[in-house]
Amino acid sequence: MSGYKVFIVDDEADIALILKLQLEDAGYRTMRARDGIEALDALERESFDLVLLDIRMPRMDGIEVLERIRDRWPDLVVIMMTAHGSEDIAVEAMKKGAVDYISKPFSSDDMKKRVERAIQFNRTRLENERLQRVLDEERRKMGAILRGMADLLVAVDREGRIITINRAAEERFGIAADGVQNQPVELLLKTDIPGERLPCRVVLATGDPCLDVTYAVQAGGGMIPVLSSATPLKGAGGEMMGCVEIIRDISTLKALEREREDFVSMLSHDLKTPITAVVGSIDLVREGRIGPVNAEQRSYLDSAMESCAEMVDMIDTLLDVHRFEAGRMVMAARLEDLGPLMARTLGRFDSVARRAGIALVLTLPDYPLALSLDRNQFARLMGNLIANAIKFTQEGGEIEVSARLLNDPAELVGRIPRESYPDVPLPPLNPHLLITVRDTGVGIPADSLVSIFDRFVQARNRRLGKSTGTGLGLAFCRKVMDAHHGYIWAESVEGEGSSFNMLFPLTNEAYAATGG
Repeated sequence: MSGYKVFIVDDEADIALILKLQLEDAGYRTMRARDGIEALDALERESFDLVLLDIRMPRMDGIEVLERIRDRWPDLVVIMMTAHGSEDIAVEAMKKGAVDYISKPFSSDDMKKRVERAIQFNRTRLENERLQRVLDEERRKMGAILRGMADLLVAVDREGRIITINRAAEERFGIAADGVQNQPVELLLKTDIPGERLPCRVVLATGDPCLDVTYAVQAGGGMIPVLSSATPLKGAGGEMMGCVEIIRDISTLKALEREREDFVSMLSHDLKTPITAVVGSIDLVREGRIGPVNAEQRSYLDSAMESCAEMVDMIDTLLDVHRFEAGRMVMAARLEDLGPLMARTLGRFDSVARRAGIALVLTLPDYPLALSLDRNQFARLMGNLIANAIKFTQEGGEIEVSARLLNDPAELVGRIPRESYPDVPLPPLNPHLLITVRDTGVGIPADSLVSIFDRFVQARNRRLGKSTGTGLGLAFCRKVMDAHHGYIWAESVEGEGSSFNMLFPLTNEAYAATGG
């Protein structure tokens, strides 16, 4: 107990001296006052950890001193000292705020134990009071946060009965928190999904968080779309006491989504209509219907037709990416002979590649290749990758399109960037078909190899090529591969070229038709 300061208030000098020697021997610091008035004066000047206060003293007795101490210094711990036979007075003093009393004559060990216990008790009491103030303050802060939340909060116990709801939930559902306490959560959350699929019910059943569930809930006289997440509510020992569900009104987001769909529909109609008129007019001129056309004029007209076709392709790509994201893209997959399909796709770019001075090479194995796919989407996927390769390959370069069977894709798993598929398992050890589009162009920076498949993103070095585009082509390619349950990734060395790899899973029927 080294360092604690004890104030001895006793008019008997010999008893005060004994107390002083015994306490200082135990490591305490001490000070003495001869009566109550002297004690109160000293307390105004100095602070103490404990007061040993005699009851019977001249000028002012111990009871009156105790009362003044309690009024002036309520956190100061006081032990009363009384003569043997005056225990009733000491008990009365304890009712007025003393923590203990010592009867004279007293045992040295008993006295020191009582002093130590009283100081520790007071320290613990003060710390508990401090922690309680901190806890109350945190509760007030949390209450203010919950009241100010725009999202709805519903807390339920282990049985799914409502513990509380926040102010936003009260206002949205038109009911006070105490009006739904101890009620099953389904009485408050009337939704378009079964009760057992409510995020809070899922958490109570599994013990795991249930995140980002969309449903519609009845509120304000109608059904509103919400995005909801629930997490376990655990006690100090880690046991689950219930859960908290946070519900976000996404009506505004749904309205914005509808506006976006309307905009995309408008875009497809209002942009394609004038382009169709331009194409028709150019065709009339190119075919010589309104006058002769020489070779140089025909070349310019052909370039204009290619630009119009490129614009139409950009619009179609934007629409298709939108359809994929909205889940409205209809896929018509069937077993296809891959060799002729790839040859026809490459044939569309022969004239463009020749004019650019780029060699187009198709490398296929000597066995047949079959794949279950949507012919149109696959052709556009390959067309986007080949067109990109042509844009960013210099004259004299080469573009190779190849395909081969993989009975075990394990050799490629390490090459697929994990950040491209963080929530998707990597290819299982089943037969797959690998298609690669390799060019000798400007290459792609390493820090862009993953992001180039995002919408409206282009690699920095790619902008050094012949055309910039919209940044939607590779996003479309990723959507097509996802729809076919495949994988796509890029590999590149800047200044040496790039390879775009597509890994398609083979169905049993496709594998049987492939002569690997």
